[in-house]
Amino acid sequence: MTPLTTLEFAAQSITVGITALTTALALRNGSRTGRLLAAFFGTLGLSMFASAVLTGWHAWLPSPAVRWLQVINVAPVYLTGPLLYAYTSSLLPGGIGRRRGGVAWHFVPAVLVGLFMLTLAIWPGVAASGLGGLMLQVIVHAWVAITVPYLAFSAWQLRDAPRWLEEVSADEASLRISWLRHLVTVIAVLWLVVGLERISVALSSSTWHWPGAVLSVVMIVVTYLLAWSGLRLGVLIPAGMLDHQDLPAPSAEAADPAARYLRSGLSEPERAQIAADLGALMREHRLHLDNELDLARLSERSGWSPNYISQALNQQLGQNFFEFVNGFRIADAKRCLADPGDPRSVLDIALACGFGSKSTFNTVFKRLTGLTPTAFRRRAMTSDPAGLNDPVV
Repeated sequence: MTPLTTLEFAAQSITVGITALTTALALRNGSRTGRLLAAFFGTLGLSMFASAVLTGWHAWLPSPAVRWLQVINVAPVYLTGPLLYAYTSSLLPGGIGRRRGGVAWHFVPAVLVGLFMLTLAIWPGVAASGLGGLMLQVIVHAWVAITVPYLAFSAWQLRDAPRWLEEVSADEASLRISWLRHLVTVIAVLWLVVGLERISVALSSSTWHWPGAVLSVVMIVVTYLLAWSGLRLGVLIPAGMLDHQDLPAPSAEAADPAARYLRSGLSEPERAQIAADLGALMREHRLHLDNELDLARLSERSGWSPNYISQALNQQLGQNFFEFVNGFRIADAKRCLADPGDPRSVLDIALACGFGSKSTFNTVFKRLTGLTPTAFRRRAMTSDPAGLNDPVV
């Protein structure tokens, strides 16, 4: 093998290892969402495995083995787009990943491609015909035309997910969805570039190895970020988000609070009373210290319906549920951070104030105050702390 081919082979092999480990971790989740994610990584890893074998040993493999490896290399890649789309959709109520009957037809192209590739593996003479050879060339490269739109749809359906999740959850679920949305977009762009590179090689009279090698290395980085970072931080399978299965799916009105409450019978004085009662309930019982507090739990504790709570917060206080609850948490954290007699670390303070992790605390604190917790504490200790302890809500 040439140095570039060796690099490509090594990159593909590493990606296979990452996808295999991630598939196993996703299966441990035990949920339908976890199984969809495992299926995505499993099919991606299977295709990369065949690609690695073809890259490393193509010259020594018999023709039948090459044909069967091509089946494994080509057919699974047609599954990755629908699987990732089903996974991202399963994170939201009403998505196709939650409707068992709404997924099957998305996999028809993969089944047809698989049958055609099996035909070529069994009867190689089909590929020698003009029509068979043309179909093979189309199938080898047409996965871009099918897969990239699915990735774009995944990013599109996640566009309003953070805003909707912040209406029902005060944890980092909305932050995680934002991360996933951007990463899906990156994958779509990467796979589009991979597809264009493959088409350019097919149309060129000369063979260029460096684009494939470079893109294989990039694939390692993207897969690593998606797999290791996502699963380690709970980004891709946030268990708390799966608890919202019975909540209504986000509608077109969700992006426009004014339109959402047009048919509500809640008057302005009633909204003001609900908002005041919610604030008093939070201060008296310190509900924000529960890091699993969500809209459903607050509804149970207050006696107000989730819709009335959301309307009162949005129209009376100008806040969503995420901002409302985390406002109390940040107010507590600011008092602790500004207290020179408080020896606790930033992490200890974050956990004590109701946050589930230091990373979430840092993100939310910066969002609501404009400073990181460490910068806030440093300013409070080195300057006049007047005004630093003003409550956020």
